[in-house]
Amino acid sequence: MRNSKWIKTIVTVCIVLAAVTIVCFMFMDKKPAVGNMEVATDSELQEVFPENGGKGTPLSSSYRKVAENDRLELRLKEQNLSIQVVDKASGYIWCSEIIDKDSNESWTNFMSSGLSLQYFEKGKPNSTRTDLVSQTNKSITFEPIDNGFKAIIRLNNLKLGMELQVGLEQDQLVVHIPQQSIIEGDQIKLGSVYVYPFLGATKADEKDGYMFIPDGPGALIRLADNKGKFKIPYEAKIYGVNEGIETVSPDVFTNPPNTVQYPVFGIVHREGGNGLFGIVEKGQYNAKLLAYPNGVNTPYNWTGVQFLSRESYLQPTSRSLGGIVVFEKMRHPEDMQIRYTFLNGKNASYTGMAKMYRSYLVDKDALKKQEDRDEAIPIQVDVLGAETEKGMLSKRLIPLTTVGQLEEMLKDMRHSGIGNMNVVFKGWNEGGLSGSSPSPVKYEKEIGSSSDFQRLATEISEQGGKLHLYSDFTVAYESSKRFSAQSDAAKKIDKSILTLPTYKQVYDKMYYLSADNTSRIVQQNMKKYTDQNISGVAVDSTGSVLFSEMVNGNTSSRSHTAETYLAAMNELSKAVPSVLMYGANDYMLPYANQVLDVPIDSSQYIYISETVPFVQMVLKGYKDYYAPYGNFFANPQTNLLRMIETASFPSYYLTHESSYKLKNTNSNDVYTSSYEDWREPMAETYRMLNEALQPVRDAAMEDRVVLEDGVVQVIYDSGMAVIVNYTSRDYHRGNISVPAKGFQVIEVNR
Repeated sequence: MRNSKWIKTIVTVCIVLAAVTIVCFMFMDKKPAVGNMEVATDSELQEVFPENGGKGTPLSSSYRKVAENDRLELRLKEQNLSIQVVDKASGYIWCSEIIDKDSNESWTNFMSSGLSLQYFEKGKPNSTRTDLVSQTNKSITFEPIDNGFKAIIRLNNLKLGMELQVGLEQDQLVVHIPQQSIIEGDQIKLGSVYVYPFLGATKADEKDGYMFIPDGPGALIRLADNKGKFKIPYEAKIYGVNEGIETVSPDVFTNPPNTVQYPVFGIVHREGGNGLFGIVEKGQYNAKLLAYPNGVNTPYNWTGVQFLSRESYLQPTSRSLGGIVVFEKMRHPEDMQIRYTFLNGKNASYTGMAKMYRSYLVDKDALKKQEDRDEAIPIQVDVLGAETEKGMLSKRLIPLTTVGQLEEMLKDMRHSGIGNMNVVFKGWNEGGLSGSSPSPVKYEKEIGSSSDFQRLATEISEQGGKLHLYSDFTVAYESSKRFSAQSDAAKKIDKSILTLPTYKQVYDKMYYLSADNTSRIVQQNMKKYTDQNISGVAVDSTGSVLFSEMVNGNTSSRSHTAETYLAAMNELSKAVPSVLMYGANDYMLPYANQVLDVPIDSSQYIYISETVPFVQMVLKGYKDYYAPYGNFFANPQTNLLRMIETASFPSYYLTHESSYKLKNTNSNDVYTSSYEDWREPMAETYRMLNEALQPVRDAAMEDRVVLEDGVVQVIYDSGMAVIVNYTSRDYHRGNISVPAKGFQVIEVNR
């Protein structure tokens, strides 16, 4: 027995020694914490960022060729990671570096650096901007990659590092920062990254051309000497405000600016000369598009992307809304990537950018060419069934349009010459429109029975259209029987419930469902849609809203919200014959049969020189899209012409009853909706739009030419063109005559 005990002891000691040996070998071979989201230890930081790290191999201060293909040549200046790209077709050289001795040191260094960043210091709420030129204690080593280079960057004083990969792909340049390459310590945290922000920048009016921004349908900012009249740049977060981290107090008396729904930007050095078009392929869910006109901080015109790794926010410390400003603990997990396309000749324009982006989306299976249809243009008719009014003692339902009344309205529209109607029924569900979301898949009995709705759907289908039931899988109200704020609502990064004011009198606040609960609601609804043979669903918010949230104590990024929404919409599109989406972001295009509420005007920022139909040029002939509601236009005649120019199909928001009945509801902003008031203007608008757009029903836009101030010609791939005259005088050219405030459809040489 004693020998047995000794043997057990010896065996135990051997096992422990073996385990210790294995652990030692593991740590001896362990790499620094590069590539994960954890904080590197002091010893790991010391290994990656040695004290004399900046005194290694000198970096070249002149450009050298590092890659080349049939289309492009890539040159690199190691010292500041700036690049030159030579377009072999034109011989034009694009440069990312601005050498300017007149600006202050901060901007001089920023403009000459290929990569700049902002960082947070521990205990400080505000970020600090720096760049490769300002950081003298650094090391940059280079490795060749397929048709390009990889730069391994170490900013030794900040204990920050990352890799930058730059490579050529045919006529494109791809710039990539892998998230796994980022290393940071406990004291300094990465805030944001700028990569080649001054690629293609110009000084004042030294070059003719413009910057392109995806504001509304698209907008141009002229390359000009603005004489100091602009003080604020264009800065817009892709896909809009992140309400999971930002506190937004919109001005209820003004229209909000357009949301960026397409992650693209560009610059043109003389139309027909040379152009540069950028697509933010990775990291777009947490990125800003920037466009600085001449006079805003510098005399240069420049446009680019700021990738946000962390953001600061107000962390409440008391119920009285007091708090402190802090920054996010965890980085956003996405890689960062921009794809630049170099354009020349006739493609060096916003129309060339639109056609290039259209081809890009086709290759990604986000768009598909439509077959030619010899039929009238469609019209979108949104109808409000029921709303809720605040009474003396309780809320009460207000019927606005019953199924029977809608049938009579649609019959009258057909008699007026309106055909091919797509109908969205809002407030069809039990409880009406407001306050019921997530609404039950159950018809409001005061509007119509299940058999009534089935009859309506059949009648619309027989006329070539579809009935769609309005659904919002993102917005929620406390009054909904399918929602609990405590368990179902998304939680902001500060751990508070994501609540938004409505500025309305019946339901004064609303919530966003967590992404997982949105998915749950979609799954529950899908079965009922299938069981009830529902022909279509019109989805609001879910196709356009993105936010980050706290889930089980961890941050869930906007990219996760997008992925969850995409999976839900993918399943919905398989279960329902037709899915419409209001204001769909680019990633939702594969799942939207048609897109609603596509803007036809820009935000009219003071520095915008022209609004252009970039989005419509991308979609036309590939996916049907509709303008905002025509009964809310401030200038109906001008907007009718703009709809013709942008080839946007009409939409209206109607009720059978007077909109006066909505004055005490959450739909009190619907100030004119009575069908009786709109039956004649709507019929006339449809007649004119059909006359202009039916000849190019499924054709793709090929070009847009400004013939003179206020007169534009849109050319289609079918050999047809539409001339729109916004002026108060007739336009004449040869045997072509276009009336004032009118249009003309002509044939052109293809």
